[in-house]
Formats: sequence, structure tokens, C-alpha cells
Amino acid sequence: MQIRNLSRVELLGMIANGENSFVEFKRDDVRSDSIVKEMAALLNLKGGYILLGIEDDGRIAGMSRGRKMVEEWIINIAR
Repeated sequence: MQIRNLSRVELLGMIANGENSFVEFKRDDVRSDSIVKEMAALLNLKGGYILLGIEDDGRIAGMSRGRKMVEEWIINIAR
């Protein structure tokens, strides 16, 4: 699986287009088991994006935790 950084324009476009088979929005208060299910589903489809801190309606709410904490949390979930 290839991972690449998205530009701000690409990311905002992805949010504007809404959720689909390859893009899933997750709120800041998402539970670990929900992230695991989305990871598995996207891997079965050969990839996609889980955008954290985005409401279902596409509103950018952000994260209450710092970037480093979120990265460590996601890495631990993936393990």
C-alpha cells in the first residue's frame, strides 16, 4: 500500500465531495473499534482515507488531542 501526503486543496476537495467507498469521516470522539472496522473495510477495497476530526456533514471540527497523540493512537490501533 502506498501512502502519500495530500495537498490542502486535495484534502478540502475530498471533504467537499463527501464520504464514499474510499473516504470515511470520523469525529474526534470516535471509538477505536470503529476505526478498526473502517481500516479493514478500506484494506479490502485496496485503500482509501479515514479523515479524523470531520463530521458526517463534512464540517471540519478538528481534534481535541495533539497530532503526536493521535498518530500514536492510530498506530496502536493498527497493530
